Parts: sequence; C-alpha cells; structure tokens
Amino acid sequence: MVFVNVYNIIFLMETNSSAITIREILYNEVCPPYNIPSHTHTVYQWYCLIFGNADFSADQEIYKLNPGDSILISPDVVRQPIYRYPSAGYFYVLFENHDLHLNKSVDKVVTVPSDVHHELLSLVHEINKPEENTYRFVESLVIRLLISIERSLKTSVPIEQQSFLNLQAQKDIVERVEAFMRRNLHRELNHKELSDEFHISTSHLARIFRNATGITLTKRLIQLRILRAKQLLLESSLPISEISLSVGYTNFSHFAKVFRQELGVSPGDYRRSQGNIRRNLAI
Repeated sequence: MVFVNVYNIIFLMETNSSAITIREILYNEVCPPYNIPSHTHTVYQWYCLIFGNADFSADQEIYKLNPGDSILISPDVVRQPIYRYPSAGYFYVLFENHDLHLNKSVDKVVTVPSDVHHELLSLVHEINKPEENTYRFVESLVIRLLISIERSLKTSVPIEQQSFLNLQAQKDIVERVEAFMRRNLHRELNHKELSDEFHISTSHLARIFRNATGITLTKRLIQLRILRAKQLLLESSLPISEISLSVGYTNFSHFAKVFRQELGVSPGDYRRSQGNIRRNLAI
C-alpha cells in the first residue's frame, strides 16, 4: 500500500507540471507595407492568421495563409511573415514544448478545427483584454488548440457516416448563414429574418450555429460588422460616420462603443494607426 501511495503522489506531481512554457504571446493588426525581417527563435512559434491574407516563409518554403490558418514552426528555423495584401490580423505564441506530441502539425499550414473556434476567439480576446489568472487561462487555451490541431491531422480515426453527414450539414448551414450576413451587413438583421431565409426555426438555427462555431449568431454578426468596418477604415477614405452606416449601425455613438469594446481603440485611432495595433501579453 505504501508503494502504491508513493507512486500515485509521483503521478500527480507529474500531471501538475505544465506541458508548455509560454515565453511570448502577441496579437497584432497590420496594414501593408509592413515588413518583418527574416529571423529565428530558439523555441517553437505558433502563428495564426485571424483575418486578411499573408504569406509565411519558413525554411525556404512559402506558405499561403487564409483566415483561420496556422503554422507551427520548429526552433531555429529561419522564418518571415510577408504581408502583401490589405489589412491582416494575427497572433503568435513562442513556447517551450515539454511533453506535447506535435509531430504531425509541425512545419505545415493547418486550419484551426471548427469545433475549437470558440477557444480561438477566447484566446484573442484574452490577449487584448487580460484579466485575473490570464496566464493560466491563456496557457490552457493554447494547449487545447495545439492538441486539437494535432488530432485533426489523424486519418486513422474512423468516423460514423451519419455523424459525418450531420456535421457536414451543420457546417453547410453555417457557411450559408455567414454568407447571407456578409451580403447584408449594411442593414439591420435579426434571428427571425435569418430563420425565415433558411427555413429553420430560430431556436434550432441558434443551436446549430453555436454548436458549430462556439459563439452566438449575434456575436458573429458583430464580428463581421467590425471586420468590415476595419477594412473600410484602412482601405478607403470614407468618413467614419458613413462607414458606421455601411456596416449596419445607424447610431454612430453605438458603433464607436462596440468598436472600442471589440478592439480596445476608437475607429479614429484605428485609422490613424493604420491598423497597427499590437497587444503583447506580459508573461
């Protein structure tokens, strides 16, 4: 019995140690021309594109990244993000890996799985607006996301056909709803109109969307409106009041309040900074 108890204590001590140690984590929004010279890191770097487009050079290979794509770079590899497009938002994490198995996902572009999109958005939010216990919360989100990406590359796990079809059907509905919202950002939208458009009850549509994305329809609509507003602020000379109207906010004060809540800066400051908003989380 004594031997068993000692073994259990050792096991608990091992599981309490962290799988990774984060050295730096940063969120940034940029507007070209924005150049970062080639460089290396002695630890792993996980880079994820939130919006916009970018090329990423690593070990003399050029990878094209779209929103939701990420790339895990091994230590000591020469790398360089290249921004040749309109505005882009991204984050990266520098970390020491102690015992995560990441062999399948290292040094390749992988799309963050849809079932952890909520965690991805929570991570960006926490970097921008840290609160109590931020480091532990961020650490747990990063670990979960890295593990989900690694598992998404497994091809040997069988999937029940019915479950697959159900997930695919939900994904198709979400994509169609998002496309409809993007086309109608200039006006008011509500759950009733969306449910009528796709012939699904409001409660069922809300449940499908949340299950597939991890966020509500209302939250996603706000994200799409603000994303479009950011693009117009950087890529046009329209007055901010007109941009507010073009993304569905008839009340400018409300638009400015929502914009600040989402990004931590006013629309005017965002335009003046050319979208170069950096949030470096103190570790």
